[in-house]
Amino acid sequence: MSARHLLLALAATAALAALPAALSAQDTTAVPKRDTTAVPVPGARDTTHADTMRGGRSPKKHPLMAFVQMTSVNIFVNRMDAWVLNVSDPAPVGHYGNVTVASWGTNIRSGWVWDTDAFQVNMFMHPFQGAAYFRSGRVNGLNFWESTPLTFLGSLEWEFFGEKTLPSLNDFYNTGFGGITLGEMTWRLAPLIRDNRARGIGRLVRELVAFPIDPTGAVRRVLNGEAWRSYPNPRGSYPGAFDWLFQGGMQSGVDSGATLHHRTTAEALLEMSYGDPFVTPYSEPFDVFQARLRAGTGSGGNVKEFRVTGRLWAHELTDTTASTRHILTVMQKLEYESSPAFKYGGQSLSIGLVSQFIAGGGWDLQTSVYGEGIMLGAVDAPRSGAAGTDRTYDFGPGLGFAVNASLRVGGFPILTGRWHGAYLHSVSGLSADTYTQFPSIEAAVPLTGSFGIGAYAGWYHRRSSYIGLPGESASSPEYRVFLVLHTHRGALSGEPAR
Repeated sequence: MSARHLLLALAATAALAALPAALSAQDTTAVPKRDTTAVPVPGARDTTHADTMRGGRSPKKHPLMAFVQMTSVNIFVNRMDAWVLNVSDPAPVGHYGNVTVASWGTNIRSGWVWDTDAFQVNMFMHPFQGAAYFRSGRVNGLNFWESTPLTFLGSLEWEFFGEKTLPSLNDFYNTGFGGITLGEMTWRLAPLIRDNRARGIGRLVRELVAFPIDPTGAVRRVLNGEAWRSYPNPRGSYPGAFDWLFQGGMQSGVDSGATLHHRTTAEALLEMSYGDPFVTPYSEPFDVFQARLRAGTGSGGNVKEFRVTGRLWAHELTDTTASTRHILTVMQKLEYESSPAFKYGGQSLSIGLVSQFIAGGGWDLQTSVYGEGIMLGAVDAPRSGAAGTDRTYDFGPGLGFAVNASLRVGGFPILTGRWHGAYLHSVSGLSADTYTQFPSIEAAVPLTGSFGIGAYAGWYHRRSSYIGLPGESASSPEYRVFLVLHTHRGALSGEPAR
């Protein structure tokens, strides 16, 4: 799926909002419920979707219309490809959108294949298509678990009936699991951007910014007048804490391989924390999540890193008033890293322990230790991949382990250390066992309460073992200096006075 097809998916979900029901991947290959457990904050402003909670009632569910809307996304993208854009793949596939009953039969009889798309297409773009399927459930009143099957159903529909190319198993995994992660993240983020009390240009900007995140909801708000009408922000899901961290600076790295090419690029990093595991009591999936996006100049694409980690379940093991706390947590993660030196990505589920140690004087230490099961991962493999195509990486399931620690003062991260190791067994490409590790350390000095300067050092190492062939290894260090801005927003004080 290209950027063009991502825009088509957004347009499709927006257009479908005009349907009466809404008012209540492209492959390039051959309402959150009411939180009844959280401690209420007096005067706090919640920002759930307007139709999610009316007078304390749960939203009405429309599972059939959710399925219809999900299917309509696929029909819309397919017909746009076939009738308007007239796009095609090289022979013998040709115009892949011109599906027929015969092509459906061929896909069903042939079954799954592993495609040969470029890394960013498979590991970065496809989850966005799945998010459109997932939000079809959310916009029709389904909860997280009820919306989850829609991402896989939508992917199945597209792979077998939306194009003439054979159904891709890696697309099914990435669209399905990645769509759940991105779908719930964007569903929760959109109402935080909007402000029903705002007026004038500020209100317009907020509505426009929320459109690509929640296109269906945006069009629905225009049609029923909520986009400009002033009314109270609905209640039910404000996380109680919200953090932004921005870094901008320069990065220097050394490519893996024999050339050891040095590269220097401009880099910007944006990290968002929705909720806080030590502030937000667990009530439902993704009531706490973190998203991280790093972009830069140079070859290999502008997006260098994209990671979303959401809390699926949590259980407090200690007293919530103690200075030392431990929480058993299950997480779902989507990760993507791409640079001229290495590529790594995948969909995984993790279980582990998050801990906080309060030292007083505004100082605290937060740690996490996770073991993870990787449903499908991808790692660069120059010797393997798919010869003669854009694919220079292998697919496979695996296991991982991650350790993180952050020393903070007043919420500002002073010193952060991370280590992530993973094992992948290749099931597409040469038979191989690949081991990766990525330790890093980051230090920052606050110049004010929220602004500072910092430096980062990381090291990526990969070792691949092949059957009947010599092993292979590659290493790539990278360094970064940056300015950092960190903001923390706790419980809101009340409705905006506008």
